Amino acid sequence: MHELLLQVDPRLEALQLQFVVVTTVIGVGSLLVLRFARASDGSSPHIEGGEFAAAFDETDTVAEADAASTERDAPDDHATDANTEADLETVFFETLEEHHQSAVAPAAIEWETRAARVGEQWTTTLYVAEYPDYPSDGYLSDLFTLTDVEFDVTARIRPKNQERARNELQEIADDLQVDADLERSVRSRYLQERANTAAATYNAVESGQHVFGQSILITVRAETRPKLREAARKIRSTLREDPANLTPKTALCRQDLALQSAAPIGPNVFERESIALGGAVGALVASPHNATILEPGGVEFGIHRRTGNPVVIDPFARENGYAMFVVGDTGSGKSFASKQNFIRSIEQNPDRIGIILEPLNNWAGVADALGATRITVGGTLGLNPLEIRPTPAHVQQAMGEDASPFNEKLDDAMSFLTNFFALRDVSLDDRRTTVERALREAYYRKDITDDIATHGNESPTIRGMMDVFEEMIETPEPFVVRSEAEVEKLKADATWLLGQFRPFEAGGRYENLGKPSEFDIRDEKVVYLDLAQREGSVDSSTALTMQLLISLVYERAKSSDAEIVFYLDEARYLMKDTASLSFLETVFRHHRHHDLSIRLITQTVDEFFQHRESEAILDQCAVKQFHRLDGMDNHWADEFGLNYAQMRFVQDAIPGNEDTGYSEALVGVDGEWRGIRVQAMSREKAVIDFDPRSGSSRTFAPPAERSVSETEQTTPHGGQVDDTTRESMT
Repeated sequence: MHELLLQVDPRLEALQLQFVVVTTVIGVGSLLVLRFARASDGSSPHIEGGEFAAAFDETDTVAEADAASTERDAPDDHATDANTEADLETVFFETLEEHHQSAVAPAAIEWETRAARVGEQWTTTLYVAEYPDYPSDGYLSDLFTLTDVEFDVTARIRPKNQERARNELQEIADDLQVDADLERSVRSRYLQERANTAAATYNAVESGQHVFGQSILITVRAETRPKLREAARKIRSTLREDPANLTPKTALCRQDLALQSAAPIGPNVFERESIALGGAVGALVASPHNATILEPGGVEFGIHRRTGNPVVIDPFARENGYAMFVVGDTGSGKSFASKQNFIRSIEQNPDRIGIILEPLNNWAGVADALGATRITVGGTLGLNPLEIRPTPAHVQQAMGEDASPFNEKLDDAMSFLTNFFALRDVSLDDRRTTVERALREAYYRKDITDDIATHGNESPTIRGMMDVFEEMIETPEPFVVRSEAEVEKLKADATWLLGQFRPFEAGGRYENLGKPSEFDIRDEKVVYLDLAQREGSVDSSTALTMQLLISLVYERAKSSDAEIVFYLDEARYLMKDTASLSFLETVFRHHRHHDLSIRLITQTVDEFFQHRESEAILDQCAVKQFHRLDGMDNHWADEFGLNYAQMRFVQDAIPGNEDTGYSEALVGVDGEWRGIRVQAMSREKAVIDFDPRSGSSRTFAPPAERSVSETEQTTPHGGQVDDTTRESMT
């Protein structure tokens, strides 16, 4: 007898694939049991032993001793040989039974109609009563993604006699065709479809397809009856839905036989199976492998913490947005993982642009090693907060007819100016209307209106607004709406505002923000927006500066045909101010129309729930990645849709360090979560850990050099490093 047993035991995300091949040769007394288990590090399957292997060793020893004794003492005749072989089999199976019982048997079992109490656990065993005619590959994959239910899956695949199976299928097909021909009701169409399916199956077998007997048993386990009922409900629902499309049923009054048949070693005493062709068997065996994520065009975020399979995700393939966020405690490995993902993202697609914005100078080494074009903020390089770029036609269609890029830009500019005044502890009060009038007038003077065709014109600047304020003071009449009484108020507001805008004039602290922008990203591979003049510190103007730079990147993304990966570290500074959040929400709402993938990095999650706008930003993040986070409690787990096991995993995730050689993270894509290990190759680690002050050789070839006004261009030179060895992170 040759029997193939496929058993999968998923707990949390632990998928253990076992193929047990049992071969019994009566008269020789040999039993070979091989358990093939996939190693957790992704290496090739290996043979394991354990309790049962010890049983085989002990049995072999007893058998050899008895055989030697028999050889010395017994007469050489056939009767003695037969007795010896029988004794060998008896000793072997008695020893195996004892080891099996001591290893897996519970102290007591209470049998019921639909369930059983096995030791301290309640169980119920289901069987698959009906299968789809043509199951899809990995049709049980959704079952193996359930992380809050404890269950075992036992699938028995038994080769059938080909000739006998062909005859049986022919009889079934003929009978169904006869029934279809005789039926004269609405049921005849159904019977004809079944007859056609049976005929197709017969033809496949006739053409050489192998036939198998297949049975699937699912044993669900829980600590209490109510938990068992809920767990069984989830299992049934998953099995009935696509892609499984199975018909699960409870083994009524046969729980004892079903539970025995679900055991790793033993006969199928439940004795219920269906006919399956080779393709159906392959579709079943592929199921555990779909527990990982392998998306074409994606990058490896890490390896599955249990199976060792790569987890490959493409943020640009998401239907609900390309944004993501990474969160974790200090030292959890989130920064290392983000830098690694940035490197892989820009290397995966040669036409992709990478942009880095962070206030603490923590990415300077990565930027330098990658040959980034460095744009120093706070110097003399022009950065225009009022800049607007044209929106491509295909993006206009995607945004909808009611979208207005012009009004969005006005809101963006007003948000920047409001934050500018707040930074100086100055309140606009009722002068806000005057600022809005001057802002709109500045655009009109550049012939920029709500018509998108005008957005390619030269953008106004804050100094252009100051010109409008001067005219309001000198000749306020054209700006009066209704009453002459407005004149004095308008002149007073314009005078006050002109003084407040003085820092944007030549020689002022923010003179570079009063000029046209003097940089572009279309011809760059990597851009580092450097706030290094702050020397790693963060002051009250950080959020204002970061908002301005995000706005400029967003405007440039409109006119770029390339995909842009935009990493924004220390995002919590942007989440504190509602004015910044209002603008940021607009950017996140439309980012995917411009092939812009914004990736936020932060240390806590509470800032995403303090304002309506921040929650809207969170909803736009289709990919979420949690590193170790002590603050992940039941409240935050419920907010993110994590179950208890996933919450505990985030709390206890291994942080990155040299000893372990990896960090752990929980990554979620479209509501599905995977536990991963983040490891780096030697070449990646050299880039991530590069110190620009060391002067050591860099590892990545740079993009083509070009001269950029008021920027620093780094040029790494080559260095061959083994890129196959994965190393640790800090």
